[in-house]
Amino acid sequence: MNILLVHNSLNDSSSVSGVLKHYALVAKEWIRQGHRTDFLVATAGFPQVGDLCPEAGRVSSDRWFNASSYLDQTWRYFPAYGWRLLRSHCQRFDRRYDIVYASNFLIVEVYPAWVIARRHRARLVVKLQHVLHAQPKRKGWFDRLFLWTEKVAARIANRHAGLIMCLSDGVGEDYRSLEEDLSLDPSRVITVGCGLDFAEIDATPARERVHDVVFLGRMHEQKGVFELPRVWKRVLESCPDANLLVIGEGPHRPETQRRFEALGIAGRARFVGGVPEKEKNRLLAASRIGLSLSYEEGWGLSVTEYLAAGMPVVAYELPVFQSEFEGHLELWDRGDWEAVSRALIRWIQDPEACRHQGGRGRAFVRRFDYRRVAEEELALMSNLAVAKDQPLE
Repeated sequence: MNILLVHNSLNDSSSVSGVLKHYALVAKEWIRQGHRTDFLVATAGFPQVGDLCPEAGRVSSDRWFNASSYLDQTWRYFPAYGWRLLRSHCQRFDRRYDIVYASNFLIVEVYPAWVIARRHRARLVVKLQHVLHAQPKRKGWFDRLFLWTEKVAARIANRHAGLIMCLSDGVGEDYRSLEEDLSLDPSRVITVGCGLDFAEIDATPARERVHDVVFLGRMHEQKGVFELPRVWKRVLESCPDANLLVIGEGPHRPETQRRFEALGIAGRARFVGGVPEKEKNRLLAASRIGLSLSYEEGWGLSVTEYLAAGMPVVAYELPVFQSEFEGHLELWDRGDWEAVSRALIRWIQDPEACRHQGGRGRAFVRRFDYRRVAEEELALMSNLAVAKDQPLE
């Protein structure tokens, strides 16, 4: 098969999201099994794709826009998004595709994937990473715009997708609720999960755990980054020598760092931004406790990585964490940052408990291997491609 992965939401030359990491891994496996796999992505994102999956082809949907120097200015993205939507109607390709795969449930992925699939008489596949309508903190003007376009994406997926997959049962339920709100006939949604490359993690040399707590994730309000300074201020009151490592890039990083400065604790937190995969694995191997403050996750790849690196994990209670990681995370009510702070203090003060819980988590998480996910998705797409000569709507 020839597979085109549409990942138009990437806007810069440094950020690596959990979504992109997932697709780089599954693309490697699809290519290993003999299937041509290309990424449709803005030229600005070529470095990340090339670093994570050099075997994959790269097709540019936008040669001009690069948000690397203004990641916190989201309004600048919209003309580029509009261009990527329009260009899907006239984009030239060196080959025809059997499968066109929208890598996320965003209009900038779903609409171009649908248009290109029609042009190539290919089958449209849509992957639901999360559903914005289920996220409680989506209140701003830009959020309302994304929520409106998500309704359009839902109508396209419902009518035209030959295959809709999701990360977890909870995401599938959120999507079915959205279809019901839009009075659409219910779609069949298949849960396929998520996974890691444990060979990469196992190859990372063991290191002294010099970082007491690590926060890994996109620097966005939805990930709880504005609560992070308050959490760490409270931790330092009981553990004045503790240190925090923050890995990740995103639009709310500058504001988060300003809040650390306002509380007078900027010197007790190290922000490293987006880092290459090998460096990220080295940093995780040198950390003792993983922290998630996310208000919504389709899966929680950072939590999976914490466990794989042998750390106890403190997080807000989310449906996917309960269903997929039951008994292996310390969970607290969303927004209860004071309870999270107390939990971190307790773990910091008990290194032996950290090591014991870290070992349990490391053994448990081995079940989430990316090759299983890649093979399951490939089987579903192969069945779909067999029927590609049937009339398309």
